Amino acid sequence: MKLKKIFARMGSMSEPAWYIFKSSLLLSLTLLGCGLLLTLGTHVHLRTAEAIYETVEAVLLIGTLFSVIVEDQQTRR
Repeated sequence: MKLKKIFARMGSMSEPAWYIFKSSLLLSLTLLGCGLLLTLGTHVHLRTAEAIYETVEAVLLIGTLFSVIVEDQQTRR
């Protein structure tokens, strides 16, 4: 299975790359929680919640890209 290979590779990531990935994941979860709270609130805050949900996607994408770049640089040494 390809997922087993991906998880095995993620488990052997370098410390800086793992830190970037973990931090972006935690920031994304925090933003999702804030967006959920705004969604459960009044109708006025729905556009703000939508913007937060779009930001979550960007944070995850950027965090993943930077962690891959750092991992690539670490393995080239």
